[in-house]
Amino acid sequence: MTLKERDKKHLWHPLTQHQLHPESVAIVKAEGCTLYDEDGNTYIDAIASWYTCMYGHCNPYITKKVAEQMQTLDQVVFSSLTHEPAIKLSEALIEILPNNQQKIFFSDNGSTSVEVGIKMALQYHFNRGEKRNVLIAFEDGFHGDTFGAMSVSGLSVYNGPFEDFFIEVKRIPTPNGTNHDNILAQLNAISKTNAV
Repeated sequence: MTLKERDKKHLWHPLTQHQLHPESVAIVKAEGCTLYDEDGNTYIDAIASWYTCMYGHCNPYITKKVAEQMQTLDQVVFSSLTHEPAIKLSEALIEILPNNQQKIFFSDNGSTSVEVGIKMALQYHFNRGEKRNVLIAFEDGFHGDTFGAMSVSGLSVYNGPFEDFFIEVKRIPTPNGTNHDNILAQLNAISKTNAV
């Protein structure tokens, strides 16, 4: 049985309409910007599988360092525990960030990082005794497929069935060099309407 056949028996894929796209491409190897499928075909991974754009697939330096780290500490929950790799990375990032940055919050993926940002903003106002429940987001953005991330995304093709459950969002156009005054006017109007 091929990987494609085995896949169809038990897997649902994210952001995939399975009735329209019932066949998945079964990738068996990746290197640099190239993917290889089980039938011997090669593909240029033009979207960098969303996460490998800087260094490519199976970068030898990265895989070597990951293998070395896995021999000492593979994973530990980061809630109330810490470890030197996270500390070293935070110290290195603080060195290159603007001077007004003091803390780093690590997240494991794009959707979750958007959720964290939304929760931080809402909790900030909650802690101040203010009820703020309207977010501002650019039109037509895509920020992930968790609920907060879908709320601020503007691509209804992915979000349609869930829109009744979203956080309230006011949308503004994406800046394009000619619409800054219009966007600032919209931001001011939204801020005045939703101020506590």
